[in-house]
This record gives sequence, structure tokens and C-alpha cells, in this order.
Amino acid sequence: MKIVQVNELEQIVISEEKEALRVESNGQLLGYFYPVIRSQAEIDAAWERMEQATEKVMRETGMDEETLVRVLTSD
Repeated sequence: MKIVQVNELEQIVISEEKEALRVESNGQLLGYFYPVIRSQAEIDAAWERMEQATEKVMRETGMDEETLVRVLTSD
């Protein structure tokens, strides 16, 4: 994930960059920017990557889906 300063955000968004961004101001996290996916093919590909990553984590850790969700959503 690319780190950008808040004053750079507008120019990056206008350039239609598709990378997720961590937005900071003076070294402090303000938030994250995730660009909108524009086509169904991109959406399908993103879901496929997510499913593959989830399956890999479960396979390598031995976790089942319920445990993984609990780990990811705990504070």
C-alpha cells in the first residue's frame, strides 16, 4: 500500500490511480483510500484473489473459516 500526504490525494485521485492508499498528514494516519473498481471483470478478479488468499491462510494456519473471521474481527 502506498503512503501519500493529504495534499497529494487530489492529484492522485484525478490521475485515476487504482492502488489503495494510506493517507497521512504530518506523519499521522488520516485514513485509507480505496479506488472504486470500474468493471465487473475487475470485481470478479478481486473476489477471486480474496478467495485464494483466504484459502491459503486457512490452509497454512489450519484455521477454519469461523476462526479466521473471529481473528480478523477481534479488537
